[in-house]
Amino acid sequence: MEQAVLNHIDTYGYFAIFTAMLLTGTGLPLPGELTLGVTGYLVYSGQLEMLPAIAVTALGDLLGAVISYGLGLFSRTKIIAQHFSFLIPTESKLLIIEKWLTQYGIFTIVFGRLLPVIRGAIPIPAGFVQMNGRAYIFGIFISSVIWCGALIYLGTGLGHNWQRLAGLGNSIGLTAAGVLAIAILIGYLLCCAKK
Repeated sequence: MEQAVLNHIDTYGYFAIFTAMLLTGTGLPLPGELTLGVTGYLVYSGQLEMLPAIAVTALGDLLGAVISYGLGLFSRTKIIAQHFSFLIPTESKLLIIEKWLTQYGIFTIVFGRLLPVIRGAIPIPAGFVQMNGRAYIFGIFISSVIWCGALIYLGTGLGHNWQRLAGLGNSIGLTAAGVLAIAILIGYLLCCAKK
């Protein structure tokens, strides 16, 4: 599989990376870490440039997440409720999601999208509870740039050993989420200390 991804991206370049990340961004169970690792390797080998690679992958991830957000908005309609009920979160899950989105807003999006398992589950519920679209897109943009940039950078550092990145994806996401949580906590404490 890794060689197939490498060959596909090597052949179609930025378009293949964009498409793969668009599909990953929708929440489909595709190996985003693998795509980003290959991208990092191609940057390392000089076949791609770092900044365009980060921009293209983050844009694909962003657009995929916006599509899923739209599905969440649309899933409120009767057609989706009848035929695609699996898209609609249970009432108890909706209350939890709505509470988190109301209480923490953009931080829920950024933090959630940095956690590998949770990242694909954020967009549809955010649309379903009708989170503010601008705040949602801004949060997705921030998390996509962090996620894609970090994994591409690690892929360049691993060079020919870029395949190891697929196994590191979960720990990288948890580390990034932990750092973000600590930064938010420090900011909150500093803000409260001034009052």
